[in-house]
Amino acid sequence: MDLKDKIALVTGSTDGLGKQLAGSLSKLGVKVIVHGRNKEKVDKVVAEIGAIKGIICDFNDPKSVAGSFSVIDKLDILVNNAGTWLEGNTIDASPDKILELVNVNLASQLLVTRTLLPTLLKAEFGQILNTVSMAGIEIPSGYYHTIYSAAKYGMQGFSEAMAKEFDNKNLRVMGFYPGGMETKIFEKAGNDYMEHEPWMFDTKESVEAILFMLTRDPKVNIKRLDLVNHLQK
Repeated sequence: MDLKDKIALVTGSTDGLGKQLAGSLSKLGVKVIVHGRNKEKVDKVVAEIGAIKGIICDFNDPKSVAGSFSVIDKLDILVNNAGTWLEGNTIDASPDKILELVNVNLASQLLVTRTLLPTLLKAEFGQILNTVSMAGIEIPSGYYHTIYSAAKYGMQGFSEAMAKEFDNKNLRVMGFYPGGMETKIFEKAGNDYMEHEPWMFDTKESVEAILFMLTRDPKVNIKRLDLVNHLQK
């Protein structure tokens, strides 16, 4: 499937995987819409990759989602990618951190999708790709991120249900489930990880996987793709 001249929104695209994906889509001739919560960073990425628009919205404020994203009147691809991280014992998670993670990783993603669904349904062929996580399908032994897992399990359920809702229609819904990647999500959460840990892989692997999913023949749906470390080094 040729993506040239398609219009794509990538949420959380001022850093990490989202930024790299937005840049790669732009190189393929996609008209990219950048999203972030910081205007300066959004404007910078828009200029860097030649995006057509920037959307500023703090996903920790779900009530602002509908107003921020309703300005998009044409859209072919929605990549729900924005996310934040929280790990550790559940008893140590503050109520504010719990609400922030659920707002950013689940509630706002649902609201963005709902807001843009009428627009996506007007496209010749629409696509929704949810960046979920391996944490949304399995719980690792001896390692805890209960709140994060809860939100990602929610996104898994949403992705699976949406895929069924739009089965045999001109809207394809897919879930992408990566393991740990080399991004700043852990650093932003205050975790003292090295730039590369044995269980991390380069975000370019995820970009290539997502592009593969988005460019399949419209008749095909890679409903779920797991990307995990095969070698720990």
